Amino acid sequence: MRAVQKEIRIHGLEQHQRIIDGIIEELHLEACAFDIRLILIEAITNAYYHGNHSDATKPIIIRYLLSGEQLELQVEDSGEGAGTVVFPDMISSDELLDEGGRGLYLIRCFSDQVDMIHNTMYISKCVNPS
Repeated sequence: MRAVQKEIRIHGLEQHQRIIDGIIEELHLEACAFDIRLILIEAITNAYYHGNHSDATKPIIIRYLLSGEQLELQVEDSGEGAGTVVFPDMISSDELLDEGGRGLYLIRCFSDQVDMIHNTMYISKCVNPS
């Protein structure tokens, strides 16, 4: 079993979708591409708007480790830390359509475990590499 561990630093949101697609391709996780893409898009967007306050000069660091069927992701912003972040188990249908507020819910739904510690979101997901 080969473990892949890497770190990528991005600024702003211009390249994040290309980078996410590159991670999925590198790890051969095309079978889980929808879930991983959704998790990372929401986590990176959250880091940019809430942690970095939409400042494209501040970095967002994406770390990923695939060991067997366990994918570990970290998305770190340059903020001070969010205090207590709640990843809701459910939201109302009205909130699901809101532009803000559904991201943390979606990350929770598509991950096995998610936590926010200081300015880093830790995400775990069991995957089946193809």
